[in-house]
Amino acid sequence: MTRYSVSFLYNEVEDAINMVIYLDLIFLVNFIFDVSLLLTVDLLLKRKAKMWRVVLGALVGETSMLTLFVNFDNTFMFLFKIGLNLAMVVATFSFKEIRYTFYNAIYLYLVGMILGGFEYYLYNEFQVGGQFGIKYLIVLVLSPIALIVYYKLSKKFKNDYNNRHSLKVVYDECVFEGVGYLDSGNKLVNPINGKIIVLIEKEYIHYHKLKLIPVPYNALNHHGLLYCFSPKELYVDGREYKDIMIGLSEVKFNIEGCNALLNARMENI
Repeated sequence: MTRYSVSFLYNEVEDAINMVIYLDLIFLVNFIFDVSLLLTVDLLLKRKAKMWRVVLGALVGETSMLTLFVNFDNTFMFLFKIGLNLAMVVATFSFKEIRYTFYNAIYLYLVGMILGGFEYYLYNEFQVGGQFGIKYLIVLVLSPIALIVYYKLSKKFKNDYNNRHSLKVVYDECVFEGVGYLDSGNKLVNPINGKIIVLIEKEYIHYHKLKLIPVPYNALNHHGLLYCFSPKELYVDGREYKDIMIGLSEVKFNIEGCNALLNARMENI
């Protein structure tokens, strides 16, 4: 065997070894990505899937590696990916009804798109460089962090913005329109007439000609008098509420975009 042949054979063997390592790395990265995606869907939708089912769903997702070896046409590839997505969510969350499975699949797509966008941004904006393995290692570490941040922000958005409601108060030929936050800590009630109290930051109300009623209140480590008035009309999300008083708050609520605190005793909000 000539020296050239030996050298060529050595290079072929080295390339084959590198290809095995490459496939192992692809499998590991995809598996961890799929586990992260399924766990994020599980947390967002509160499915409470067992960990072994999440692992099973991720393993089902690894069949996507078939596309590395087989050339599919565009139509078949599209159907294959949809079928694979459905198979992953059924393996992870089981099949209970069509709507249940549909939401699981849609959220898996959405979370995957967010992760894909994060990877694209990471590569292009920060110019992640280095060898192939190092690039994947960086994305492998940062991607779960990105999904955790997304979950936390989604949870905050759901808890925060679901408690925001449009508020309209008509009083003394004036109209206040703002955003009220449904605060579980606001359970103020006028002890004399039993009317519940909605708080509005004082600066938003033209109160100089109003007949204000001092109402005693007790809060955590604090008590005093809250000046209130009875509006002619009060609407929350277009629905009229009766027997409500408006309390003028001397302090700002520091809730982004909100200038009123709705009362936790208000029904059907």
